[in-house]
Amino acid sequence: MTLPGAVDKKYLLALAVGLILALFSLQESMAQISSSTADHVDTLSYPPGNTAEDPLFVFYQTDNIYKPGSLTATHAAGGNFNFEWSMYNPSINGFNPAFSSESGIPSSSVGDLDEGGYRVRIWNGTDTDTILMSWVMLDHLRDSVVQTPEGTLPGYLYTCDIIALGGYVFPDTLVYYDLLTHEIISRPLRFSFKWTSDNNDLIIPNDTTVLRPNISYLPPYKDTEYYLTVTDEFGMSDMDDVFYESIQTKAEFSLEYHDKINNEYVTDLTGDWSADKGSTDAMLTVRFINQSLNGASYDWVYLDTVGGLVERETTYELETLTEYTYVNADKYYYPYMISTSEENCTDTFRLEEAIHVVRSQLVIPNVFSPNGDGINDYFVFKHQSLKTCKLTIVDRRGKVVYKRKIEDIYTWDGWDGNMHESNRNAPEGQYYFVVEGLGYDGIEYKDPTIWERRKGSGSSGSTGGTNPDGTETGFNQLFTGWLYLYRHKGGY
Repeated sequence: MTLPGAVDKKYLLALAVGLILALFSLQESMAQISSSTADHVDTLSYPPGNTAEDPLFVFYQTDNIYKPGSLTATHAAGGNFNFEWSMYNPSINGFNPAFSSESGIPSSSVGDLDEGGYRVRIWNGTDTDTILMSWVMLDHLRDSVVQTPEGTLPGYLYTCDIIALGGYVFPDTLVYYDLLTHEIISRPLRFSFKWTSDNNDLIIPNDTTVLRPNISYLPPYKDTEYYLTVTDEFGMSDMDDVFYESIQTKAEFSLEYHDKINNEYVTDLTGDWSADKGSTDAMLTVRFINQSLNGASYDWVYLDTVGGLVERETTYELETLTEYTYVNADKYYYPYMISTSEENCTDTFRLEEAIHVVRSQLVIPNVFSPNGDGINDYFVFKHQSLKTCKLTIVDRRGKVVYKRKIEDIYTWDGWDGNMHESNRNAPEGQYYFVVEGLGYDGIEYKDPTIWERRKGSGSSGSTGGTNPDGTETGFNQLFTGWLYLYRHKGGY
């Protein structure tokens, strides 16, 4: 029975214990262990039954260079305290005698620490007496790439068709103890990895999922340094590398076309006719610029027909410029080149867009004005892929004033209006021309003679040149007809 106004002794005892525990907890929360040299700080928990959480200080042992642990204990209340450090000894399920004791100072630091658990007691003899616990880990993460003593990729790991990388990771193991049961807690650290290289064009398959063998079926065609970088869960990284001296080659070339009018090589010729610029008509000379990598010899195939006609050439220097002249018109050509490395690996480069040598064409004007004004001063043809051409011009009385067999129409300036290529001007007036031409595609350009017309349907003139099979070209163009020569200036 409790008398009125009396206080229960059990209640007072529980209250006192609670106040003491609260005071102890407050003191502990005001004290802390830190490290200015730790590379990573984490928090460790324990198995069920032990609710404590203690800090973990991780020190990276980069490149196997020893980096000891260091800890500092302080108390936020200020003033001077006594500090006593001791290390946990699992063989005795307890702590060794203090290895460091300091008195009357605001903080205490210890260094040259090995892996393990460290306890520090902080007190001042009056109102503060607390104990803190922490763990130190010296992280020894390491990785290794399979390589020769010289640091190169072993020959058994690559061929002309594949390359295989091999990597190993040696993560460290986290070890600490449950201080209530003294049971060991141990586990390897988790890690991630990535394969990279100094070759920006290279894609490494499964670069974050396959350590060994990491196989690629597209080996690099230039010397490459491969890197294996591994990072554990505490942020420590290690890297190893291996050098691959490529045995592969990459074939590639570009083209330049010979501009027959300007006598220069350019890249932008088209099939369009122009008086000022050449075109891709026959005979078309193409210059091949070798842009291959890591090749020792280069087999050029300029022409490879279904019938078995092959035109090829082999070169051995990257700087060698090769040329080939395509003669047949109205054709599409797909030249290719096979590059071979010193180790006999090969690669083939083929043009995706064909070289088109345009069909022959011959269009003849019916007027010109050789008056020196720089406009239409010569009687010339609009032509493409024309192999040979004969021109005869007569006056109204049938007298020949100009006759020429044109072997290379690109070297022919045209008729300047002078008689027989002399300095005597042909009179202004009407002339009759006869043209016979042959294209590089076999098409003939000529009009039938009067006897041939009489044998035919009786129609006059011609619809154009004839194909090798006798069919007409479809050009609505006469190759004989009247030509008007004007010498006055002005419109006409």
